[in-house]
Amino acid sequence: MKLTQKEIERTIVFSVAEISRRRWKRGVKLNYIEAMAIIMDEMYERSRDGRYTFDELLEAGSQIITEEDVMEGTVELVDAIEMDILLPDGNKLLSIQDPIRLEKREEAIPFDELLSMN
Repeated sequence: MKLTQKEIERTIVFSVAEISRRRWKRGVKLNYIEAMAIIMDEMYERSRDGRYTFDELLEAGSQIITEEDVMEGTVELVDAIEMDILLPDGNKLLSIQDPIRLEKREEAIPFDELLSMN
């Protein structure tokens, strides 16, 4: 099997996100890389699913991880996430500004509604 550079990068994001989700489920505070990986993995899954519009993805990207979920100082490190996503009408650049903007976990998308958590 030969993977493209994009497929290799996607595999790395998934691997880091999977380890990070295990920690997150145990109540471990996420660091910068872990938070980014979880957000990116969810956005990749939602875009690949094809049921979400670009605007819905943009909105959801800032409702996955909260300040309560991350280690101190992490919010300041993640000012934006930019990634290429695949939508039914082609590839698009998704730029999520301030992706960790919610304070409390109860304000975020519930775990059971996150595609990457199931």
